[in-house]
Amino acid sequence: MDIFGMSSLLLPGVFSAMTGADGILCLLLGMAGGALLLWLMGANIKHVNGDYYSYMKDMAGQVIADVFMVFYFLYFVTLSGYVLYELTTLTLSWMLPEGSFWGVGAVLLLLAVYGSVRGIEGRARVYEIIFWFLGIPLILMLLFAMPEVNSAHWTPVVASDGLQLLSGGAWTLVFQLPFSALLFLLPFCKKPEKMAACGRQALLGVTFLNAVIYLILLGAFGQNAMGVLKRPVLTLMGMVNLPGGFFTRQDVLMTAVWFFALFALLNTGIFQGGLILKELCHETKRNYSLYLVAVLAFFVGKGLFEHQFLSEIYEIYQFSIALPGMFFILLVLLLMRQVKIGAKPGKGGASDVEE
Repeated sequence: MDIFGMSSLLLPGVFSAMTGADGILCLLLGMAGGALLLWLMGANIKHVNGDYYSYMKDMAGQVIADVFMVFYFLYFVTLSGYVLYELTTLTLSWMLPEGSFWGVGAVLLLLAVYGSVRGIEGRARVYEIIFWFLGIPLILMLLFAMPEVNSAHWTPVVASDGLQLLSGGAWTLVFQLPFSALLFLLPFCKKPEKMAACGRQALLGVTFLNAVIYLILLGAFGQNAMGVLKRPVLTLMGMVNLPGGFFTRQDVLMTAVWFFALFALLNTGIFQGGLILKELCHETKRNYSLYLVAVLAFFVGKGLFEHQFLSEIYEIYQFSIALPGMFFILLVLLLMRQVKIGAKPGKGGASDVEE
């Protein structure tokens, strides 16, 4: 749900304006990048004894580990603010047109903080129920949308240049960066060695769903029409004709799929930001870190809501800092581990020096 909600909501519009039918190739490139990220995560996870922060301190030292933690903290705080902006905009556009950002945003953040305080296991079980409850109607709606597809819109294929494909792949990979939250969930897992494998299953599932949704959207609207729609998948939900015509506002019902998916990502961002700040500040039992992260996320989201240029700055941050930084940290930790292993003397090394 974390990866699916934001990517399926925004990527179709990005691909239609950038690559047309080659958006499928961008999804595959992004999946390859996501698989590499998960492989780097798995290579580090198998050497973690305890939590990820302690592992970073062992490999790179206290100062560098703190710098890395600040990087992760800023990522999850800004992610929470951006998701709050998108979620509030979605709510005000489709559910509460007379509402305000202050009211909707505050309620959403309070719910996210409450969910984080209640614990990760309970939250996961609730999301599992929501996933199946909303996933089946989503699949049915996509099936009913199939008659609207004109396959002629799927051409031309491989008409984009390499830079456009790489840019589209990078966009896809940006929406997969929340996978890094898995690194901080090791203490909560009974079998942490399977975490990377679970991430790969989620990556395949999300890529498949996004590919199906993009092909249906492209076939129904065409590249030019889809490029001017802010959220084409929600527009499609309002156009689907259900058999019998007994339910005319299914678009509002289907908006709940993306509402809960985005809320899951918001909850993850708040939880991870609070968890990182709690470890940095050595907080024990209280939840001050969660409240601080929620306040910071609120003002980030409010700034994005009121000033369009901040969205452009956030995109630059994602591509220039967050995306390379995630790979850089994991690579540095692996290299530092190899250096530490190479620096250890072999058997008999001490006696050889003495002789």
